[in-house]
Amino acid sequence: MTAQNAQFVTAHNTHLERNHHTFVVRGANYWQAMNLGMASGPGNRSRVLHDLQQLSSMGINTLRILAASEASQFGQAPDRIRPELTQSPGIYNNDVWEGLDWILAQLPHFNMTACISVGNFWTWSGGAPQYVSWATSTRIPYPVQWDHKHKVFSGGDYDEFLTYTAHFYNNTHAQKWYRTHIRRVLTRTNSVTNVPYRRDPNIMAWELMNEPQYIRGYELELAKWIDDSARLVHALAPMHLVTPGAESKNGAHAFKLMHASPYVTLASCHFWPLNWGYYNATDPTIHSIQESISKMQVFVRNNAQWTCELNKPTVLFEFGLMRDNWGKWGGPLDAYDPRAPVTHRDMFYQAVYKEVTRHLNNGFAGAAFWA
Repeated sequence: MTAQNAQFVTAHNTHLERNHHTFVVRGANYWQAMNLGMASGPGNRSRVLHDLQQLSSMGINTLRILAASEASQFGQAPDRIRPELTQSPGIYNNDVWEGLDWILAQLPHFNMTACISVGNFWTWSGGAPQYVSWATSTRIPYPVQWDHKHKVFSGGDYDEFLTYTAHFYNNTHAQKWYRTHIRRVLTRTNSVTNVPYRRDPNIMAWELMNEPQYIRGYELELAKWIDDSARLVHALAPMHLVTPGAESKNGAHAFKLMHASPYVTLASCHFWPLNWGYYNATDPTIHSIQESISKMQVFVRNNAQWTCELNKPTVLFEFGLMRDNWGKWGGPLDAYDPRAPVTHRDMFYQAVYKEVTRHLNNGFAGAAFWA
């Protein structure tokens, strides 16, 4: 391997390497990066530099960021990132592009790499359901979610939303536009560094989608979409890792189906104790957080075993827990107050890092927290 190629993060059995040394992902999710990196509008480059400095001082070496957001043809949609990168299929907002360029140009100054997602299953960035909406000229049947603008819950049936969005995997137009987006991102040349994205060693991996869902009845379509998309990414950027972005919450069969493609070189998993019903946010006792930690330990051990059986490394690319939500902070939104304590979160994060560390280089290659 040449010295230049050694700058790329590569997979070797169940661990990662960079510059001929083992590379452990000590990551943070920074999904809003390209919008904050804009020179105007919602951009806040001074905040970004402060954040990167703070994260770097903590030892963070990888940011997981989004290079995809899609606008609705029906006007404003609830809780959507704005301005969107893709205004309609093939039509892009250049200011957002340049925000992404700027962010990527900052990473080497802080000894960081990026895992870049080129899609999202969820509506907060438009995502797969927006592709279906474009392809079918229909409105997205949003699931129940908190509308931060109007301070109310809105939306409908979750299963209806899943079924609607599952059509992304096999809709001809949606797939065509999604692959066009992959090509546009990976073949882009950074306007700040003049380095093509696909040749940038500061990009560790491309993620096909944030949390593509394993939906019964669509298993074959899901597997084909992963294989076809990973093959395309690998052809365009052969020096970069490719990961599907899976939560890996549906057991061994689903894990192996979503990571079986030879073009998938990095496995992924996420763990959310509140979202998955393990954690009671209003319980100040030790019981709920202990159950969450116990479930997490089993989850990490299982994923380590499954990825070893595939001889690939995996990263816990998301985990998180809200602030204390009891006593003075017991209101519906009070746990989002930055002054609220983090008693249980600290316990949970410490347990996560301890468990992942137990499996480093034997399945796991690191973890990335979600703020």
